[in-house]
Amino acid sequence: MTTVSVVIPSYNSGRHLAQAVASVRAQRRAVDELLIVDDGSQDDSPRLAASLGATCLSTGRNGGPSRARNVGVQSAKGDVIAFLDADDWWDPGHTEAVIGLLDRFPEAGVAFARIRRCGSWTGESDRFIPEGQPLDVFWTTLRDNIVPQMAVAARRDVILAAGGYDESMRFAEDYDLWLRLARRHVLFVCTHEVTANYRGHEAQASEQRFKLVRGAYESRARLLRSIEAEDPPTAERVREEMRGLWGRLMSQAWRSRDSAFFTLALGLGPLVPGSEALQRRWRRARRFWPIWLAATRLWDRVPPGAQKALRAPLRGLLRLS
Repeated sequence: MTTVSVVIPSYNSGRHLAQAVASVRAQRRAVDELLIVDDGSQDDSPRLAASLGATCLSTGRNGGPSRARNVGVQSAKGDVIAFLDADDWWDPGHTEAVIGLLDRFPEAGVAFARIRRCGSWTGESDRFIPEGQPLDVFWTTLRDNIVPQMAVAARRDVILAAGGYDESMRFAEDYDLWLRLARRHVLFVCTHEVTANYRGHEAQASEQRFKLVRGAYESRARLLRSIEAEDPPTAERVREEMRGLWGRLMSQAWRSRDSAFFTLALGLGPLVPGSEALQRRWRRARRFWPIWLAATRLWDRVPPGAQKALRAPLRGLLRLS
């Protein structure tokens, strides 16, 4: 039978660690090992971790979540690693669902479920791929981070073969690993059942979300560099996908009216090969940012019915200009 180790990285997690551990203990499919990896905490979470009956490890100093997870993976005895962050928690059927998928499909290397966002964020994660069948998800993963970190289980040997998490990364390090695994043609399988809970709180401010976006683009750029010599046709398609993704991100940032978001998105241009002309267009457009904001504020004051009637003529004028 598949043996399962749970790895929980912990950094100043005293407020939430007990709930995370309790949710592991409550699983209908029991796990074989629970590892809590302290990452240089300055609160009482190391003492709390020891009192909760888990195996406690330490990174020695704060090295970030990649370092903590790698320490856990390297020390784990299980065939499969189920990951949970210290401020999140599982529903009782989580391991039953995701480990069950790996039991059912031995050819799959990664299994995951959907999540619900709690606290300051709400909603459930998307259904990115069909459920219940192992798939090569490289192109889907290139476009989106389809795997929630707190709802995934992966075979230990698959993680180790890929080199584990990149310890130079503190943001989007999970996306970087899934992207590298997908490039290695590791098969992913999922359930659309929601079995894990992602806690939103004040520490996850907009600045941190921006760093996640940048981390994702840096991961794509690194992947591209790694395949340019060995697989030119795939590299060219990756470039095309990256240009399309960035173009859509710029349009989203423009429509958001969020100056910080727009500045972030524009700053990602140098990571996107072949986007020089598009970068120049958006830099020119930036000169009109104050006019755009003023125009949209005026538009917001137009009654909804009048907005609907004006949309088609305005589009026509824009096409002529």
